[in-house]
Amino acid sequence: MKEEKIKLRKGKSKVFIFANLARPNVFPCTEKLIKLFEKNKIETYLVPQAKEFISSEYVKFSAPEEILCETDMVFIIGGDGTILRAAKYAVKFDKPIIGINAGRLGFLSDIESESISMAEKLIKEYCPIEKRNILEVENGEKTTFAINDVFVGKNQPGKTAELFVECNGHEVCRYRADGIVIATPDGSTAYSMSAGGPVLDTNLNAIIMTPVCPHSLISCSVVFSPEKLITVGSSFSGGEKALDVVVDGEKVFTLEKDQKIAVKSSDKFIKFVNLSGRGFYEILNQKIIGRR
Repeated sequence: MKEEKIKLRKGKSKVFIFANLARPNVFPCTEKLIKLFEKNKIETYLVPQAKEFISSEYVKFSAPEEILCETDMVFIIGGDGTILRAAKYAVKFDKPIIGINAGRLGFLSDIESESISMAEKLIKEYCPIEKRNILEVENGEKTTFAINDVFVGKNQPGKTAELFVECNGHEVCRYRADGIVIATPDGSTAYSMSAGGPVLDTNLNAIIMTPVCPHSLISCSVVFSPEKLITVGSSFSGGEKALDVVVDGEKVFTLEKDQKIAVKSSDKFIKFVNLSGRGFYEILNQKIIGRR
């Protein structure tokens, strides 16, 4: 497969910046990035709500749905939560992203806020784009994308969820647990890892399922090949009335009795620009192992 690369062109390229400007470290980082783009004549857009914080006359304001189709790439400044929320727009319009960490962990970020000047590299040379698989989550006629993970579980304290999982229509397992996490390789270092799941290289294309606090002496993760269709339902015999379906940290569905959700690898990808040149294991060591 031919490697994708990107370069921003002076006076021709357009970029969109998603920034969680309510966070203290984000505003100065955003200002520096805007000045860098202004110096290099890169057309710059932010969401209309950013007018409250940004006074630059160079910046244009637009809803992402209206302008992303015309932009070359997306910059996201904040923590992993900001990246997960904003990246869904980039996926929808098939735009590459670069995350700038102004939060705590920043596992999905490529550069740190103090290294913002590195963004000028995009104007001087072509930088590689890494395509990562994401998940498609369906509940009836509703569909959403998961970049990190999908959690299906209880929404009432003290209750245990009765869950059953099928793969291509065949039963895989039944759990009494707080819930289960279905994750991408990118999401393998998030909730799934905290629940005891394996860490997968982000170059792999696979689906990870990990039970959360299972009521069992033997209960482990299962890794599925990407062409499988995973369905999750509940017998609701534990007394719960409904279950939450949380995608990338946000509740998106409520699973009622006799309902199932379906999870599969999407035909869309998230595209990360690798500006820093760091690989998966270097990031893993710096962000996860090195923090112990």
